[in-house]
Amino acid sequence: MGNLIIRKTLSLEGAKKLAARAVQKATELGVGAAIAIVDAGGHLIYFERLDGTIIVSANITIGKAVTALTFDRPGKVLEEAVSVERKAMMANFGITTMVPLMGSYPIKAAGETVGAIAVGGTAKGAGENDEIIVLYALENFADS
Repeated sequence: MGNLIIRKTLSLEGAKKLAARAVQKATELGVGAAIAIVDAGGHLIYFERLDGTIIVSANITIGKAVTALTFDRPGKVLEEAVSVERKAMMANFGITTMVPLMGSYPIKAAGETVGAIAVGGTAKGAGENDEIIVLYALENFADS
């Protein structure tokens, strides 16, 4: 039958470990947070919203994770591209769900994108806490 290509994806166990690290950092910072983790196909495999986190952060954070996966780029890079470098990228909003905001990253393992993680709803610092938390979660995780 020939060679079949099998795409690697993040496991639920891996997603839970990432989320636990994100919760740990959010707690340390004293902020609420929504944490969304998607698999290699962009499907939500794990979500957690800490008590007191604004409700709308759920959909925003899931969108951030899917966007990081789809573009295979950190949200911070995409946010800068849309707001500073190439405003024409805003046309993508009508084509696909796109939430190009900091605090979202593709998850890499063995050089392959296996999913994405996003943090949102931290309310303070216009995304800086989202970025701090997601980077802490990814620290020492696979190749991310």
